[in-house]
Amino acid sequence: MAEEILVGGVEEIVKRLISLGIDEIGLLRGVKEEVEKLQTIFTHIQLVLQDADKRQVGDERVKLWLQKLKEAAYDAEDILAEFAFDGLRRQVLAKTKVLNFFSCFASLPLKFKTAHSIQNITKRLKDIDEKKDSFRFNIDNTAENVIPNVDAARETSSLVNESDVFGRESDKVKMVDMLISDLGSSSAGATTTATTLSIVTILGLGGLGKTTLAQLVFNDATVKEHFGSMMIWVCVSEDFAVKTIWFKILKEIDSSCTQSESLSKQELQKKLEKELGGKKFLVVLDDCWQKDLDKWEDLILPLKVYGAAGSKVVVTTREDIVASTIGSSYTHDLQLLSDDQCLRLFESKAFVQGETKNSNLVKIGEEIVKKCRGVPLAVKVLGGLMRSKRTEQEWLGIRDGEFWELGGDVQKQVIEILKLSYNNLPPKVRQCFSYCSVFPKDYEIQKNEVIRLWMAQGYLQISKEGELMEDIGEEFIRMLCTISFFQIAPEKETSEGTELIYKMHDLVHDVARHLSRFECKDLVDDKDDIINENIRHLSLISSNKTLEIPNGINEVKKLRSFSLYGDSYDRLKVTTSLPKLLQLRFLRVLNLSKLPLKELPSSIGGLKLLKYLDLSWSEIERLPSTISNLYNLQTFNLSNCDKLSELPKSVVTFTQLRHFYAYRHIMNCESPRGLNELTFLQTLDILKLCVESASEHIAELEHLNYLKGTLRLQNLGYVNDVEAVKKANFMGKKNLHKLDMDWESSTHGDNVSDRVKLLEALQPHFNLKDLTIHKFQGLELPGWMTNDFALPNLVKLQLKNCNKCEEIRSLGQLSSLKELVIEIMDSLRRIGEDPHNHQVVESTTTKTRRSSEASAILYPRLEKLSVFFVPNLEEWFENSANIFPKLQELELCHCPKLRSMPNHFPSLKRLTIEKVNYIDTITENITSLTSLSLKGSSSSSSSENEEEEMARMLGKNELIESLTMRGLSLMRYFPDFSGLQFLHTLDISHCEALETCPHFSSSLKKLDIRYCPALKIEVTRFPCVEWLEIWEIKALVVDDTPLFSNKLSFFSIVCVPEFVQLSVDFLRNNVHLRTIIIHGCPQFRGFLSSNEEQIGSPPPPPPPPPPPPPSASSSSSSSSSSLSSSWCVECLRLENCPSILRLQLQGFTQLRDLAVFVRTGLQSLEGLQSLQNIQSLTIGQYS
Repeated sequence: MAEEILVGGVEEIVKRLISLGIDEIGLLRGVKEEVEKLQTIFTHIQLVLQDADKRQVGDERVKLWLQKLKEAAYDAEDILAEFAFDGLRRQVLAKTKVLNFFSCFASLPLKFKTAHSIQNITKRLKDIDEKKDSFRFNIDNTAENVIPNVDAARETSSLVNESDVFGRESDKVKMVDMLISDLGSSSAGATTTATTLSIVTILGLGGLGKTTLAQLVFNDATVKEHFGSMMIWVCVSEDFAVKTIWFKILKEIDSSCTQSESLSKQELQKKLEKELGGKKFLVVLDDCWQKDLDKWEDLILPLKVYGAAGSKVVVTTREDIVASTIGSSYTHDLQLLSDDQCLRLFESKAFVQGETKNSNLVKIGEEIVKKCRGVPLAVKVLGGLMRSKRTEQEWLGIRDGEFWELGGDVQKQVIEILKLSYNNLPPKVRQCFSYCSVFPKDYEIQKNEVIRLWMAQGYLQISKEGELMEDIGEEFIRMLCTISFFQIAPEKETSEGTELIYKMHDLVHDVARHLSRFECKDLVDDKDDIINENIRHLSLISSNKTLEIPNGINEVKKLRSFSLYGDSYDRLKVTTSLPKLLQLRFLRVLNLSKLPLKELPSSIGGLKLLKYLDLSWSEIERLPSTISNLYNLQTFNLSNCDKLSELPKSVVTFTQLRHFYAYRHIMNCESPRGLNELTFLQTLDILKLCVESASEHIAELEHLNYLKGTLRLQNLGYVNDVEAVKKANFMGKKNLHKLDMDWESSTHGDNVSDRVKLLEALQPHFNLKDLTIHKFQGLELPGWMTNDFALPNLVKLQLKNCNKCEEIRSLGQLSSLKELVIEIMDSLRRIGEDPHNHQVVESTTTKTRRSSEASAILYPRLEKLSVFFVPNLEEWFENSANIFPKLQELELCHCPKLRSMPNHFPSLKRLTIEKVNYIDTITENITSLTSLSLKGSSSSSSSENEEEEMARMLGKNELIESLTMRGLSLMRYFPDFSGLQFLHTLDISHCEALETCPHFSSSLKKLDIRYCPALKIEVTRFPCVEWLEIWEIKALVVDDTPLFSNKLSFFSIVCVPEFVQLSVDFLRNNVHLRTIIIHGCPQFRGFLSSNEEQIGSPPPPPPPPPPPPPSASSSSSSSSSSLSSSWCVECLRLENCPSILRLQLQGFTQLRDLAVFVRTGLQSLEGLQSLQNIQSLTIGQYS
């Protein structure tokens, strides 16, 4: 099967041509006859395709026959698609009343041209049909592969992402023990001295389960507890660009981090310092191939310098040379699975859970498993394949297949097994899978993206009424997951909300590339610019180089897809080569995402068959008017085109449009009109209403009931017609899950009741999960927002900038609500019930009702509550004591008048309070906190009261792990922290009166103190700190005793006027110390040796007779010994410390980064020659 033709795609094209509705495309009488002949020939040929597919392996003549058939079928489809476009064009123009007498005649030349082209293809197909008889093919009367029954497998499809792993228990235990140990280990197993960063490698051949083992360890509860939130997963693959990997690490820590090519390595390192500094972390670098030592050292350096002791990096690789190159402290050589382990894995895939297993099939399965030779991927793929086969004959056919006879090449055998699974897919799914070779390796395939690409190629054909192409695509994805061709990856947030992500194993991707090599081509870093003229799908992929569109692109005349995957382009070359690309009239897919292009040539309007156009993240400023000629367009992506000045005025010609993205494109651009014509539209991520006709504009949504995912409505403030809003029929849009309403620029008067009526009319379908309301100007919210019958599935609710709203009725009845955000509500005074409106005299019925209400659980699933910048909020009252049972995180910020709110928080873990004066009543019952942040929150009039409040709160929450105190301006002394045995992070800033620090428990790992000008600190009070950062305090004293239990790794002192010196003993005792930063300390003289020698400071005034000046080579033996010691510091920065005149560097042999800036200049600098590892050296002088 080494050189087979991809028959699946041919078979599907043949079926599409056979089922073509001739009358629908308006062919001339003579042309109709030719098409009917064409269909007849294809019907005959279709019957022998299955046998031809089998026989092409050993018969070159059959292979050549299939190749000719494939080309003829593709050409026929292209020609008829062009003619169908002309029919669609006339329909659209007739609707828009543009069609006239002359335009009817304009299509005649095309009809005659089509007739001539079809005659030529018919002639070619007659020759092909006659040739088939000489092969004596067996006829398949079914003409259709049986689609595997995936219904039984569907319930376990979520487990395909390695959740049912067998035989890796001991591997996992070893890896977990290695990661949570503070000691490193050599590859030989010998224990070594603890280091700041250890590298652990998982080594094994492809398909053995390296990534699976890494995932198991990464998600282990013990590992999560050990590393906390600092767990980072980066897929490296063949793209080993150091800056890119650094950015991926930053992105994992902070999802809001945005990549910029302009960022230098120094800038990225500073960002890494900020995020990783002093923290113990775990970084997994998955699928590494890089063997260059210099690149590895470059990558790992900031992780070593900034990480706390015990940090780990896990690397998965197939190459043992990678493990030796990076200096792994431990290499885990992953072994093959045993036959018993493989059998358990196989049976979990081959049999439905709970079914009675056929004993004969089990026995055959045992024999099949033995032939897999312990490779999990092969076992899993074959198991998924066998699930759709239920006869002994089928199982025996797999057991006795020729593909097993491949000698000792396990990798080759796995690939052949994958091909076997491919051949058992129905043809319509085969062509979808092979098309995925256009993606780069390790590409994160978004579910919606791949389905829309398949749709654009015509792979998703509807066979029954009411069916959607998108649903068919999801079914195909399930099939590919069932046989492990697609692996489920972590979900991602996109403009459509949370979206499923899939990945293809490298070997699976190799199979897709092999099978589609005559149709698909990818150019990686321009390594190969030779493109066969018959290629149908082309991708340009960049790992680290500037991409260019090939000059000869216009010669690939049959191209159907062109996609760019990269971030760097040559603007000039792109501008000159793009017009050539737009000459390719059969293009269905054009992906120009991130292209640095300011405008598109008008010739894009000539791409009659274009169905998928992606211009996202490009620099496009305007669209040509001819864009409206793309009548076939199904997917149009303009998201994040922030330089785009306007959208098409109307989209009435886009009658086939199903997905339109324009989110974050521009600030001043209104959405196009004519939405009512887009009856297939499913995705409209943003609708910015026209200011002059907002009511009419929103009414255009009336029949768009296929809309799904996320919809952002802007300029709602300009709508003034309630009936138009009702006409939009939001209650009928059952597939909308996220709705964002922005009432910016309200101009329809001051009648607040009208505003409430408008919002009342916007009531969504009860399936809605996420609702945000911005800048609504009504005095109250409509009833449906507090009604669980109206919003039974609502998970997240955000109310922002609704500045006229004075009261929010209780939202506690919303049974699914997990997150509530109330932000910037200037007039809001009350949340919940009004306790003052209760009648003194109540009937028995009323009393019973109130008793029932009081026992009801309010906010039963709420986990996070945030109230920000609500300056007039005074009370929050709920008529129930059973409230907030699952609330874990509470944020109250800038609510100075808030006097009372429910204070029953049995599950609260994280509390942030800022500028809230009455905190005692709110926090009196809180006892379970692990994180507390107080920021200028005290109502106390004296330091004693402020200190008492702090002591009271800490005394009741002894499980606190992270504590932040900012802006407590009256507090002079800290309360006793000795009871906080779990405290590991302390952040103190802007406490102007603070004078002393208390002793801390040995659990404290990170201490950050800033802007406390009266504070004096002795570092002996912090026995186990690993990260110490101090800014702008009065004085710092560091003595000579061994400090921090030898765990300090980061030491930064900035603007401390009374900080004088560090001793050489300090350097010697802190073996993990990697970074020292001292900035703006005018009295700092340098590092003092044990016999008072100073390294980096002027000598003391010499008494008579003057002693010889101290130096690194002279002095006593004890001095020489201390200075010849080698310290572990890798980064040393001394800036604006005018008392440093001399600097000796003999002991800093591990330095990689040295920066010294002094005002007057150094008088002496010695020891530079000993810095063998230096990578960055800066010596400067302030003016």
